[in-house]
Amino acid sequence: MATPALFFNALSIVLGSFQYGHHIGELNSPQKVITTCPEPLYPDPSTLGDHLNEWIETDGSLPSCIPMTNAEWSVLVATLTLGGLFGALFVGSRLADRWGRRTALMLNNVSLLLGSLIMGCASAYTTMLVGRFLIGIGCGNVTVIVPMYLAEVSPPELRGSLGVTNQLGIVVGILFSQALGLFLSTPTGWRVILLAGAVISFLQVLLLPFCVESPRYLALQPGGAMKAKRALQILRGRQDVAKEIRDWTRQDDRAAEAEEEGLNDPSDSLLADGAGGSTTADEGQPLQPAKAYSHSGRAISVIEFVSIPRYRRPAIILLLVQLSQQLSGINGVVFYSTAIMSQILPSSSAMITVYISIVNVIMTLVAAYLMDRANRRTLLLTSGTAMAVASFLLALSLNYQIPVLSAISIIAFVASFAIGLGPIPFLIIPEVVDTVAVASASAFALSVNFVSNFIVAAMFLKLQEWWGGNVFYFFFLLLVILTMAMNKIIPETKGKTVEEVARSWQPSRIH
Repeated sequence: MATPALFFNALSIVLGSFQYGHHIGELNSPQKVITTCPEPLYPDPSTLGDHLNEWIETDGSLPSCIPMTNAEWSVLVATLTLGGLFGALFVGSRLADRWGRRTALMLNNVSLLLGSLIMGCASAYTTMLVGRFLIGIGCGNVTVIVPMYLAEVSPPELRGSLGVTNQLGIVVGILFSQALGLFLSTPTGWRVILLAGAVISFLQVLLLPFCVESPRYLALQPGGAMKAKRALQILRGRQDVAKEIRDWTRQDDRAAEAEEEGLNDPSDSLLADGAGGSTTADEGQPLQPAKAYSHSGRAISVIEFVSIPRYRRPAIILLLVQLSQQLSGINGVVFYSTAIMSQILPSSSAMITVYISIVNVIMTLVAAYLMDRANRRTLLLTSGTAMAVASFLLALSLNYQIPVLSAISIIAFVASFAIGLGPIPFLIIPEVVDTVAVASASAFALSVNFVSNFIVAAMFLKLQEWWGGNVFYFFFLLLVILTMAMNKIIPETKGKTVEEVARSWQPSRIH
């Protein structure tokens, strides 16, 4: 059951996701006011060089704008994802495994706080890039650590609903930044939007010391059993938690054994209904139990995760859901919705962006309700199919200048994302790998996420310039292909242990 302690811990941790959402949306509405300077304020190229981004106010104060081309703006927006890739792949999992989930988030706020201050006080394009990259590192760490912590503190009956709070934090953060942008996208107000991230970081730093460390992380540490028990007692609000702790170890050990059972079946196929087979090595010797990893308490590295055969199927699953999330084109809409809608509804584009964010929050709340009631796989496939339809209609409406259909389609696109492809790619990570590998699995999955996110963010404006509304036909095609692949590969994980999920992709044996 949900207790006040569990609620407080989840809320404090999800402030990291809230920060990520804020930074995703913070540059959407104020793009024009940041990048477009009044003509008289442009510098003399003979004294300051040809690059107008070096311009500052003559009185030494911070400039009211930093001129950029569309290409430079796209790079600035996408730099968040480059930093995110670095954080997810090289920093987040290491911090989480070395110092624990809670301490890792404490340290992570240094990057988020510093990056927000640098961007909010920037007077040049290059300074904005540095700040955006630092923020990206922090956001990459958040995407690894927050879902991991939520999965590890959740009681089984709340695993889906509590896991969705990560995505809820992101979309509420996006709504927050869009609301700020609606009122503060002015020559003097846009810096407040960027500096707001520093305030959120500081708030989380104040709250995290009152949270407990992940009990599942503590249980894996030498001599950490009593600390894990105490942390779990606080979260559950009761004393009798020993059985739950014992179940963790048994589940991870049985999952490792279940995954080992079919490693050497020559008929194994990632596109088959299951992957499984013989339980002996090619030399005829029994395979070494995978549970040795769990018992040693040694964390699995990212390289080991992608190379150890028993993690092959989970790696493919995570690769597919992360690609599906980002190549759906969702962040083309989230990053640039104001620019998209200004083509046909110039006077209402900023307000439509806020409406999009409100719908995103509402539908994520719906997803939280559905997550422990409907099958994950069903939600994913429904989400992908509905997004494909909405993308097709959006392309049609943009090409034929149908404003009402454009507004409905873009809102439907985001709403469809929120019920499946938004939360489940994060939620599913600890549902297909055991505890000892979940940090590195998260790092791998989120690295894929940020690489594909960068491609979409960096290329979207250029593709739209080349193709116009046809860019959404392209995303329609990608969504059709990816949804078909998910239908073939993704297993059901709702209400199942990692062991049960591992066994679900193995074919039945005839004895």
